Amino acid sequence: MLSLSFAVDTSSLAAEMPQWAQVRIPSITRNALNDTAEDAVRAEQDKVRGVFDRPTPYTERAVVFPRHLRATKERLEATIILRDDSAGGTPPSKYLFPEVQGGARPAKPLERRLRQMGLMRPDEFATIAIGYKRNAYGNIPGPTITAILSQLSAYAEVGFKMNETARSRKRAGAKRKARYFIPHEGSGLRRGIYERVGNRIRAVMIFVRQPTYRKRYDFGQATMAKADRVFAAYWQRHFYTELQKATGQR
Repeated sequence: MLSLSFAVDTSSLAAEMPQWAQVRIPSITRNALNDTAEDAVRAEQDKVRGVFDRPTPYTERAVVFPRHLRATKERLEATIILRDDSAGGTPPSKYLFPEVQGGARPAKPLERRLRQMGLMRPDEFATIAIGYKRNAYGNIPGPTITAILSQLSAYAEVGFKMNETARSRKRAGAKRKARYFIPHEGSGLRRGIYERVGNRIRAVMIFVRQPTYRKRYDFGQATMAKADRVFAAYWQRHFYTELQKATGQR
């Protein structure tokens, strides 16, 4: 899990404070830490939008501040992380890891499924073919991925398989719907996934060697810059709020 924590030791500060402040310093510091972490999340989200080309909303929200990692009076530490959970897909902590550390890209869900079916080799990875239509985020549209997986007999859901039958293939031909296939060796086509509509064939994805990414997302840089700017101000704001309570001022 990629994470970044803020921690504060208030022991020396407390010794210089009056009694009312010594009691309230843990809550003051807790609030300042949590406010700073929330600002840091927004700073990292801005960083993601600046680094990546048309990131999806899911990727933009990759950096989170979970409730269980918030600072408390007993634990003066707040932690933000790259989200490591995902509903059926690959979590950002995994697919963004090569962008943060540099290195080889892990297999995507489509690639893993095709490998399980024996349609992709273990050392093959899929890259979108030049000129193929993409959605607003630069990816192949979800319905197209679903159709590819269905026609290649590689996508199963609970209770049934979304596999084509001979009858559905015949209907698709009559309606000139897109058909997807992986060419056989000796076909003259590069290894990959192709789309056929009538007599027209074009590449959807080409199979390549494992892509290697250079480090380009400096996770934590925006966070530390933000913390340097805002933590002291938040601490002071919460201190004066407690001071007003202690002295009865409004």
